[in-house]
Amino acid sequence: MNAINPGSDPIYKRLYSFPEMVADLLRSVLPVETLDALNLQSLEKVPASYVGEDFRQRHGDTVWRVQAAGEDGPWAYMLVLLEFQSSNDSTMALRVTEYTTMLHRELLRAKAAKPEDLPPVLPIVLYNDDSPWTAAHEVRDLIAPTTPALAPYQPSQRYMLVDVSHAKADYAGELMQAVAQLEQSGSPKELEQLVPPLTKLLVGSANEELRHAFAAWMWWLYTRKRGPDDPATPPPKLTLEEASMTLVERIGQWEDEWTRQGFEQGIEKGLEQGVEKGKREQLRHLTEVRFGAETAERLFASVLRENDPQRLDAIAEAVVRCETAEELLREAALVGPATDPNA
Repeated sequence: MNAINPGSDPIYKRLYSFPEMVADLLRSVLPVETLDALNLQSLEKVPASYVGEDFRQRHGDTVWRVQAAGEDGPWAYMLVLLEFQSSNDSTMALRVTEYTTMLHRELLRAKAAKPEDLPPVLPIVLYNDDSPWTAAHEVRDLIAPTTPALAPYQPSQRYMLVDVSHAKADYAGELMQAVAQLEQSGSPKELEQLVPPLTKLLVGSANEELRHAFAAWMWWLYTRKRGPDDPATPPPKLTLEEASMTLVERIGQWEDEWTRQGFEQGIEKGLEQGVEKGKREQLRHLTEVRFGAETAERLFASVLRENDPQRLDAIAEAVVRCETAEELLREAALVGPATDPNA
């Protein structure tokens, strides 16, 4: 865990507390034959607290239960154990084995399973730090080498590593793909370009809380990439549209700052104009996401000629605040290009 990344575990824990996200993750990492054996519509969150043999309570991150697709399968349901990591943990394989054992023991204690019929467990470690993951994936690798005769008696369990910061972003699930692309964006500008497609992807989601969770995650991601000099916290219940617009405005401010620094070094005036053009284009994208292409076209027929940053900011606020396209166009007319009082 470093100064720029203060710890994303709580952010990811919230994000993957929604069945839509877990289903999308499973579609992204499991082979087709395994997915065919699962009913992803049945995903149900279960308690992730266990009591060990020493009577001390242990807490995993998140556990989900998913039913088998058919009644004649080899098992009734599978448990998905999710662990979220923003730093390397050399004992992760041991932790996962411990959580799996305690999870099975809890099922037996509650008489929710028989000793000969314990459900399979899929442990997934979702990792998102900038440095590569170096911890062993299997508990067997933590045990000193032994003779072939003793090897079968050693514990053996693997976890699945999902490295969203480094693995190739070609996931089957659209949400997982968006998460990986945003995590792997190399600069604030790249992050800015990826925000509108994600907003458009989620704008039709019926789960309002999921949209709020994505908005909070996007804000955290922006803060991580910006660094400790911009520690602003998101407002409560930040909407996707508000988060998207705020990110665009703030990234524009960074570019303004970089441009001013460039002037001190003799960089041409044209860079500043390029910054304002970028703001207008992002504003157009967000208008299209919220109100459609026709509204964006009507609005930007005049706004695209606007160069006053304050007026652009006023229009940006209207895009977030207004409920209808008509209301937006009325407000935009009031904050549009200034008229010459001497004309």
